[in-house]
Amino acid sequence: MNKKVLIVEDDHLIAYIMARYIAENTDYKVLGPVDNADEAIEVALRELPICILMDIRIDGKMDGIDAAIAINKVQDVPIIYTSGNSDAKTVGRANQTNLLGFLSKPVNREELVRLLNTIQPT
Repeated sequence: MNKKVLIVEDDHLIAYIMARYIAENTDYKVLGPVDNADEAIEVALRELPICILMDIRIDGKMDGIDAAIAINKVQDVPIIYTSGNSDAKTVGRANQTNLLGFLSKPVNREELVRLLNTIQPT
């Protein structure tokens, strides 16, 4: 099985750190990073990742939640949001997606790996 995780993050340093955490602690193949919703949707629908690490505030007209909603209309992929935005309105919007969890930045390696390990392949 080819387990892939897509990183959607517009901060290149944070994306690099998350990619290293995944590569060094899991058997997932890392896709991306991509930094905008249009590219996130295109890559997700083409590559069919088993999970998406999604920053909420990304480049472009749509935010990460909008991108996740668009992806989940076609593909029911779990979303792990990486953001400092966990207010009630943001969480309510995120609950419209296949929400697996929220990780505050800076992302904790153990929390990230723990969430990824909860995913049941389909």
